Amino acid sequence: MNLEFFPFILLAGLGILVILIILFGRKYSLAYRLCFALFGMYLLLVVRLTIFPLPFKEVTLHRPLTEILSQVNLVPFNFGHLLKNNPNVIIHEIVGNILLLMPFGFGLPFLIRFKPRIFPWLAFGAGLVIEGAQLGFNLLLGGSYRTVDINDVILNALGAMLAYVLFRGFAWLVVTVSKRIKIKPGGIFAYVYEIALRGSDKPGVDGSLHNQSNRS
Repeated sequence: MNLEFFPFILLAGLGILVILIILFGRKYSLAYRLCFALFGMYLLLVVRLTIFPLPFKEVTLHRPLTEILSQVNLVPFNFGHLLKNNPNVIIHEIVGNILLLMPFGFGLPFLIRFKPRIFPWLAFGAGLVIEGAQLGFNLLLGGSYRTVDINDVILNALGAMLAYVLFRGFAWLVVTVSKRIKIKPGGIFAYVYEIALRGSDKPGVDGSLHNQSNRS
């Protein structure tokens, strides 16, 4: 029996997301809450792709701990396990891991402030959380239902950092175009412009949520 993501886990996740948005109330702008909702739905998709379904009875019965841990690849750039597959599978695995965290790299600046130099650590940490969760469920289920590989962490982080570079370019473009054609930002675009302004220069120091008044 598998524990599927649809419909109960999805509904539970969406319910928590709605509750958080309601709790934000008027403390945060409508634009911020919209970005938060989109980012939250993206995280639910990541959970679906990396964790579910959970095969509670299909996993080989309770392998020894040492056997499960022995299948964890901690050698960077060792793709030996992929060489057993056809080229399409290899490309899918590599490209898929890069794409997985690209929305993370582009979307995170819309939610929190951080210095650009710490973003590689955030990207690497996000990849570690995913692989750590997969390892945790492997141990819980007593089998290796998901491959745990340091290369996945590296590829996830690479995707996030590429997307952050795209965000910086996007921010510069928004600010430059707005100034040249003298657009006065309003509504949701005012929030996007504010984030772009920070991204095109030096973002704020703290990692706290953007505490916006509800001006939208």
